[in-house]
Amino acid sequence: MSVVVLVLLTAGIWIGLVGKEMIVDEPPALCGSRILEEGQTCERYSRSTGETTDSFGAEEAASRQDTAKDVFGWIVVAVGGTLTLAGGALVVMAIKYREDD
Repeated sequence: MSVVVLVLLTAGIWIGLVGKEMIVDEPPALCGSRILEEGQTCERYSRSTGETTDSFGAEEAASRQDTAKDVFGWIVVAVGGTLTLAGGALVVMAIKYREDD
């Protein structure tokens, strides 16, 4: 039982820290697979007409990446917290319902 609890607690804390790093980390400004430098713009084109459908700068590209990264980071933090709470609940249950010898 103690091995399961230690694994759950350790995995939960580690996954939570990975999620925290995802949230705090500064993303690059991506345009497809290309990294935009400050002052450059990204243009998206329609495959059917060849016309420009979207155009944005490096700051907005970084903001778009940051939003997506933050959403997934919070999901990872929630999973880590759930594992940690499950480990804590097992400790409480093991102490509360242990057989007295």
